[in-house]
Amino acid sequence: MSYFLDILINLLSFLWNITKVLVPIMIVIEIFKDTKLIDKISDFFYPVTKLFTLSKISGISLLFGIFFGLTFGAGAILQSVKDYNVDKRSVFLLVMFLGPCHAVFEDTFVMNAAGASIVPLLAARFISAIIATFIFSRAIKKEPIDAIDKH
Repeated sequence: MSYFLDILINLLSFLWNITKVLVPIMIVIEIFKDTKLIDKISDFFYPVTKLFTLSKISGISLLFGIFFGLTFGAGAILQSVKDYNVDKRSVFLLVMFLGPCHAVFEDTFVMNAAGASIVPLLAARFISAIIATFIFSRAIKKEPIDAIDKH
């Protein structure tokens, strides 16, 4: 019986930890949206989102994921899908980019402490993310707006 209680306690602890991360993200995104800062960030990242043929609003999710990691990036992506109806293709491409290239500061500090060389590590992560996302962005066709609405 204690085994199941331990599992339940660990599950609740895990859910609490996720909630502690996702709720602040959603609050920050709402503040960004209300202050129009999200539009300015999206405009700033537009050349990047255009290169990967992503929706313009995807820039904020990309930014969160690169700097704060997959959990924050996922929270930003979920909020963007909910608030701005970001298409599935853009979400897939964001995940393709963030797979190799997430939490660049945190991971870089950890790897540096372990003795890794920072510049080649960052270069490899960014280059692999850019190449993979670019290839997939060209391979996966955009759906017409009418087709997206029917899903």
